[in-house]
Amino acid sequence: MRLLGVLAGVLAGLVMTGGAEAQPARDWRTVTVKAASGGFQIGNPKARVTLVEYVSYTCPHCGHFVEESKAPLHDGLVRNGQVRVEIRNFVRDPLDLASALLARCGGTARFARQHALIFANQKALLDKAMAFQAKPDSFKGATTLEARLRRIAAGSGLTALMTRSGLSAQQADRCLVDPVARGELVAATEKVQGRVQGTPSFEIDGNLLAANSWAEVEPPLRQALQR
Repeated sequence: MRLLGVLAGVLAGLVMTGGAEAQPARDWRTVTVKAASGGFQIGNPKARVTLVEYVSYTCPHCGHFVEESKAPLHDGLVRNGQVRVEIRNFVRDPLDLASALLARCGGTARFARQHALIFANQKALLDKAMAFQAKPDSFKGATTLEARLRRIAAGSGLTALMTRSGLSAQQADRCLVDPVARGELVAATEKVQGRVQGTPSFEIDGNLLAANSWAEVEPPLRQALQR
């Protein structure tokens, strides 16, 4: 009887506290979907605010924004589900195009990680790309865009970086020469030229901001969350 009484007490306590310990909050940084715009959305599909980032992988200011915003934006507002970030590529040059093609290689399952990895290694990639392109025979015999993309991806260390991250050499090569993916990136860039003046540029819920740093983006983002 005493044992039954103890069990009854335990069960009563579970009912009062919800029946179990509180579950940890979901980490919304792990959710990535491809948007109708062609960009990749990271975060809670039902987030109160969507921040669109127009980025170039060869833009140092974009790299600075990624670094400055990581803790408050991605590790904070995106993780807890308040903000969803949509990455839209604004392609500026061959290395940028190769980077965008490889960031997208593997689809939604790989995009967030590969996007972050390219920016984390941006300076090294740019330095190697400049040294590679300074050689007079860098693109000798590379008569097609596909061949030039392969050369700059290899010469900058981009291909090696992506294969170390888990892509196979065959996957990387297929993505670099994929005409559909390339056409999508070029079309997306051309569509916003004139409206988007440079990178990084930002929209909050469809409204373009006069901002290119986290210090300038954070106040209107916080204001949007209060509406």
